Amino acid sequence: MAPGIKNGQSFIEYTMLIIIVSAALIAMTTYILRSMNARLKQEQGELNYYSAEK
Repeated sequence: MAPGIKNGQSFIEYTMLIIIVSAALIAMTTYILRSMNARLKQEQGELNYYSAEK
């Protein structure tokens, strides 16, 4: 086995790990933003309810 192959294999493994972690973070961002928007909409509804009650 040539000495450069092990280094190249290591580089590819780290690159794949970074790609997988990045993809997971990007996928999570969608769900986090969706839940934040839902929570803000809920708060807005509660504030509108209390202001209409006065």
